[in-house]
Amino acid sequence: MISPRRIAVLAVLFAAAVLAVIARAAQIQIFESPALASRGAFQQTAVYFSQAPRGVIFDRHGNILATSQPAYIVRVDPRTITDTDTCAYVVAQALAKPVEETRQRIQTIVESSKTSTSTYTILYYNVSPQAVTVLTSTLSRFEREGIVVIPTWARVYPQGPVAGPLLGFVSLQLVGFAGVESFYDRELSAQGGVRQERTQLDLTVITPTQPAADVVLTIDIALQSYVEKQLSAALTEYEAQGGAIIVMDTRSGAILAAASAPGYDPNFAIDIANSEDADRLIDPAVSAPYEPGSVIKAVTIAAALDAGTATTATLYQDSGRFVVAGKTIRNSDRAAHGQVDIEDTLARSLNVVAAQIAFDLGPERFYHYFNLFGFGRRTGIDLGNESTGLLRTPTQHTDWSKADLATNSFGQGMMATPYQVINALNVIANDGLLMQPYVVWQQRKADGAIVTKKPTPVAQVISPGTARLMREVMQRATRQATPQAVPTGYTVAGKTGTADWYLRGVKQDTTIVTFVGFLPALEPRLTILVKLDQPKKSRWAAYTAAPVFQNVAGYAARLMGVPPDIQK
Repeated sequence: MISPRRIAVLAVLFAAAVLAVIARAAQIQIFESPALASRGAFQQTAVYFSQAPRGVIFDRHGNILATSQPAYIVRVDPRTITDTDTCAYVVAQALAKPVEETRQRIQTIVESSKTSTSTYTILYYNVSPQAVTVLTSTLSRFEREGIVVIPTWARVYPQGPVAGPLLGFVSLQLVGFAGVESFYDRELSAQGGVRQERTQLDLTVITPTQPAADVVLTIDIALQSYVEKQLSAALTEYEAQGGAIIVMDTRSGAILAAASAPGYDPNFAIDIANSEDADRLIDPAVSAPYEPGSVIKAVTIAAALDAGTATTATLYQDSGRFVVAGKTIRNSDRAAHGQVDIEDTLARSLNVVAAQIAFDLGPERFYHYFNLFGFGRRTGIDLGNESTGLLRTPTQHTDWSKADLATNSFGQGMMATPYQVINALNVIANDGLLMQPYVVWQQRKADGAIVTKKPTPVAQVISPGTARLMREVMQRATRQATPQAVPTGYTVAGKTGTADWYLRGVKQDTTIVTFVGFLPALEPRLTILVKLDQPKKSRWAAYTAAPVFQNVAGYAARLMGVPPDIQK
């Protein structure tokens, strides 16, 4: 017989258990019900993400330079794949790839997954929908798992390598790298959509995709193609290692053509990025500063004329050497030319006189003007990865010396990108006004709005009168020193530049040559830069860059409707 005391204890325990059950039921039904219901609904809801294509890139005439098309990424799931040989065979047959290459790729992915939690699992990308249909049906027939296909958008460049470095490229994550694709990545990127559903008839959340903007460039594809052919021919003829040609609308700063070598086809940029040749993806015109050499003498002389420390009548005594801070400056021909003026200085490209002119200006005024011309800072061009270049000044660099002032006067001891160089010389062509160069003319928004770029003046660097005087002097110097730069029917105001080239701090036997000019000389419409890296046929710009300039200038002037200013 159970004692009354034991019965009482059991009753209390039973009552406590009942109360606990009731309390828990109340907690679930009353307090936690909304959260649990939401969690249950989520677990029953399928979530689908949708991507939208990037915006289209057009040239100024509506030719498509970059677009997107539906495609798939084929990846390996190391957790579920078992029969690598069969999967490799099926994938290779469907995608027209070598079987052994595909098998090795799959094995590499599977092996690396054993030692790393973040594994690169992509087998092939930019696969067409037709190939994916064959692939998935065949895998299903063989009942093989481990191969996953993911829908995406492939970036396609219909013009192939034409304007490749200027356009840039897009990663597999649909992110823009370099060029226009990088600078306008936000505008060109579409916002993906989200759809949540319990069934096809019970949609819980719909977030539609947000279309991207299209952009229209200032580039003329016909001129761009011609310029790239001229650059390629120059590399072959003069045995140069690389180079750049830029054609600018003088008055607006719009870039009409821009070629860089070695270039690349952005359709294959991802393959290049994963190779030993990845440096090709850097556009040297915007990202690789160099010593521009004697083209900078035009800037030095323009500053002196504007400051009043020199005139066209000022005479200088060229002794053939100029000693400063323990450094001896000599002319490139190692000769002394006696009494000369600024036209002689430009025509004969005299380093000694350029240094004298810079010393007459003094460091403060000299670097004030050079900063106004845009050296030592970005131009603001709408291309990714622009470099600032390098200009050592007394106020910003403690190790600056007067030798820097001397060498900077003729474009050595400083670094500038081709865009900085052409933009600075364009000041002389554009009545003293520095413009911000640009390559995108219009943005066409998804809602129909059109944003048109307006030319952007940056600074009045020198007076219009000084600029006109410089053009007259440069025209005469060009006619005297480099007639091979002048196309038939036009006058040209230009300047050569030949600079030493260093590899890991060691001076090499070859040079970097540049010619910058504008035409027609007195009322310029086009400003053009030609740069060649380490030509072997000649170390001088007059015999390499100048003839290329002549070809490009003549064609560009005719194509852009610039009337000749010389009557036959």
